Amino acid sequence: MKKVKGGITAPKGFQAAGIAAGIKRSGNSDMALIYSDVPATAAGVFTTNQVKAAPIIVSMKQLQGGAAQAIIANAGNANCWTGDKGLIDAWKMVKDTGRALTINPRYVLVASTGVIAHSMPMPKILAGIKQLPWKLSKKGGKEAARAILTTDLQPKEIAVKVGKITIGGIAKGSGMIAPGMATMLGFITTDAEIGQPLLQKMLRQAVAKTFNMVSVDNCMSTNDCVFVLANGRSGSRVKGQGARRQFSAALEYVCEYLAKAIARDGEGASKLMTVKASGAASWKDARVVVKALINSFLLKAAVAGRDRNFGRILQALGTTDAQINWDKFKFTWKFGKEEDVITVHLGVGKESAAGWGCDLTEGYVKINARYHT
Repeated sequence: MKKVKGGITAPKGFQAAGIAAGIKRSGNSDMALIYSDVPATAAGVFTTNQVKAAPIIVSMKQLQGGAAQAIIANAGNANCWTGDKGLIDAWKMVKDTGRALTINPRYVLVASTGVIAHSMPMPKILAGIKQLPWKLSKKGGKEAARAILTTDLQPKEIAVKVGKITIGGIAKGSGMIAPGMATMLGFITTDAEIGQPLLQKMLRQAVAKTFNMVSVDNCMSTNDCVFVLANGRSGSRVKGQGARRQFSAALEYVCEYLAKAIARDGEGASKLMTVKASGAASWKDARVVVKALINSFLLKAAVAGRDRNFGRILQALGTTDAQINWDKFKFTWKFGKEEDVITVHLGVGKESAAGWGCDLTEGYVKINARYHT
């Protein structure tokens, strides 16, 4: 496996575009389109928040068919808590995108991110949908990555190649990151040929170890989703135990890279916070311990202040129900300019887990105090 250039459009048969449709008051790019030249096998995971945005409801239904050819996404408005009108608008985005691309609308997925409880500016959205197909290109991945950003400071993209297969991805996420399922918006493409049940299983496994192990502020979004489109254009089928292991590892690598990029770009963050747990009785225990640490505001503040306060670690671990042999328990805390690495050994078993967060600074408060205004 090796990194390659191109991001979301690195796999064969994919193009992308990003434009400024006037949704954001800043005038920055705010609409993205990802397109496969043939219908692709599709898989997805969605937020477990009880309050689900209209595009989440629509895309969950669309993915029941197991195939997709395009993803239309906007930033600046979440289309959440917008009632029946919000659902009508999300379906309108699907249908108009299908018409603009001259493809069946059942192959269109939709995603939105931004402010909750505001009606969608549909004239701007629909005008953007008409423009986007004309902007599609093999070099459009970076523009698409920029167009889905909200409070993010940097676009997040990656592509890797394993054998004849390429996997590319983009993501956005900076705050409201602590899901029970997925995180932020994440779009992944691959030219592998793979069955839908297997792709769905691999995506869930990858998300569990990566996007589900990120926390910026311990808040779950209403719009989180991760989509994978596999169009088979490489001519290489994922079959056999070895090929499955290779593809699964590459998919997980892409997800982990994007997950860490999200944590590193957390709202107001000055450094990445990596937490590892080993010696656990089960992966569940290791995961619980990692989440307790990356979710701890006290520990995150200590990281920001370079305050090596061991009590913050002990306090957080003590709130969990994980098995810990305190006689064998040990930990390390390594400070770095851009990253702190905290490792805890529970002294019980052989299972381990890792997760990522960021420090807590005044910048986080400033961003969210004025997010709506």
